[in-house]
Amino acid sequence: MNGPWNSRLGRVLVYGLGLSGRAAARLLIARGATVLAVDDKTVDAGDLAGAFAGKFEMVPARALPPDVDLVVVSPGVPLDRPILEEAWVKGIPVIAEVELAFRFLDGPVVAITGSNGKSTTTAMAGAMVRAAGLPVEVCGNIGEPLADKVEGPPGRVFVVELSSFQIEGIVTLKPKAAALLNLAEDHLDRYGSMAAYANAKRRLFRDMDEDGVAVLNADDPETLRTPTRARRRLFSRLSRVEDGCFATHDGRVIEVAPGESEIELFHASDVPLAGVQNLENAMAAALLARAVGVEPAAITAALRNFHGLPHRLERVGERDGVTFYDDSKGTNPGATMKAIEGFADGTVHLILGGRNKDADLAVLTPMIRRKARRAYLIGEAAEEFAAALEGAVPFERSETLDRAVRSAAGQARRGEAVVLSPACASFDQFRNFNHRGDVFQELARAVIAGGPHGEEARL
Repeated sequence: MNGPWNSRLGRVLVYGLGLSGRAAARLLIARGATVLAVDDKTVDAGDLAGAFAGKFEMVPARALPPDVDLVVVSPGVPLDRPILEEAWVKGIPVIAEVELAFRFLDGPVVAITGSNGKSTTTAMAGAMVRAAGLPVEVCGNIGEPLADKVEGPPGRVFVVELSSFQIEGIVTLKPKAAALLNLAEDHLDRYGSMAAYANAKRRLFRDMDEDGVAVLNADDPETLRTPTRARRRLFSRLSRVEDGCFATHDGRVIEVAPGESEIELFHASDVPLAGVQNLENAMAAALLARAVGVEPAAITAALRNFHGLPHRLERVGERDGVTFYDDSKGTNPGATMKAIEGFADGTVHLILGGRNKDADLAVLTPMIRRKARRAYLIGEAAEEFAAALEGAVPFERSETLDRAVRSAAGQARRGEAVVLSPACASFDQFRNFNHRGDVFQELARAVIAGGPHGEEARL
């Protein structure tokens, strides 16, 4: 147990009633608190109000309510909101839902963050721990809040995906092992600079001590700059490391540690997912699993049976030698670069665009010049991409996803691929990246089936 909360759980304000906010409210009420909730949007909290009459109340989001002992903030709420600033001025703690949950856990935390690959690595690490026969909870930003996992038997391993938004609100959360997979421009519309964004990620490692394990990407210079007192275990797809694991030219992934014999953890062929990034994800997951005692046999078994997550370079199907891939989760330039890196040069028909998060889209140009035969630009960022790609690769302003798929399918040749990896958020034309990916898959399957493919898929 990570110790009781050091403040009286009397009246607690929960800011934001998404998944994590609702989970925090339930946990707080179960632990004896009265919850006051605010949200910047109109939300229906009837389920909470009905189930916890007298212990839960929605209040206006205008000012900090009186006699509040603690504020729990949801990831989507920026920390510069007036209510939160008022709480800080009054000395009232403002924490994230994961910080709240951490104080009640009875088991080690394995945490995963980074700009890209978090969910896949989290799922892989959880599968490895499960394959070893250890009780495990896979949760966090991957879908199920950590606060909903507090109740249960002791000794479970909590494999938790953490976004930078969640990490901003940690105070005492100290993982047994944590991975920083990579750092690429993302969420600059919230942070304003790459330095501020990177520091938000690195905060996860701030309070780790010598008993912890920090898993870092040796191929990413920004990641390697992360300060920590924890044991630094590196993973590299490109070169040998001294403590961690690396990939050999013949596909073996070897674990090394000072003064110990080399161990083969798995083979690249054991990873059943497309994309060089998934080899890197598997390496990071393996080092995290090793930190909680998982043996190589369980790591290999978990990888061979791993099916991947939706919309992460997901193979949709093939027609006439042209393969369709859904990488709708590629919402920043770094993710898109990794997605197309493993394709043969000049074979990708790349669908790009959406809502840019203030990223420099031009960083994609060298990789697109090398890998793409043609680009198809959609959404709000189409003109930004047009400026970045001028002279690098032929492109067209498709505007919508159905037009892009129709055109790409018509121009792709045998041995080539149509890839949706937009490098942007989806909110200009879709509800979220899942919606965008679902629409792409419907369009692609219509093409594969040989029927009409622009009319049935409704946005």
